Amino acid sequence: MVRSWDLGLEYKRIYRLLLTKIRAHYKRRGFKHYTYSIILLIQLRNGARVSEAIEALKRFIESGERKVEVRVRKHKNPEYRLMVLPRELSHKDLLPCRPILQEVSEEKLKKRIQLYARRELGINTHSLRYAFITHLLKKGISPSLIAKITHHRNLNYILTYTQQKTANKILEEL
Repeated sequence: MVRSWDLGLEYKRIYRLLLTKIRAHYKRRGFKHYTYSIILLIQLRNGARVSEAIEALKRFIESGERKVEVRVRKHKNPEYRLMVLPRELSHKDLLPCRPILQEVSEEKLKKRIQLYARRELGINTHSLRYAFITHLLKKGISPSLIAKITHHRNLNYILTYTQQKTANKILEEL
């Protein structure tokens, strides 16, 4: 069974769409939507939860680094994961995001990004996480490594998901 959060998003297509949105919002000086699109791109690029992508953006801005560690949100015990800034973005690109990140609480920002994703892109933010997983699966990455990258504690979620994807592909190709 494929879960409802799997909208069958094509990783490369949504990646290009987010880059297009980022450029368009920047030209119009629509920095709220610009920031939301950057967060979604970071989320997609890392297979992260939206709250982890928000934290990553803040850390990219603060540190000036292209790789940062952020706290895994769904786990009770402190656990951290690596997040990588998409190569198409520079630290200069992140500067207009700073005021947007500071104007509301992280929870309110998360809700606004989720609403933006639904209205502007027709997706839920968690579907970006599974577009990333599907992308890695198509590249031949093992489910156990995918679980490590995405910080799924229970390998069964990844196995069930990736096996269903593989089974559907085999059936379609028959």
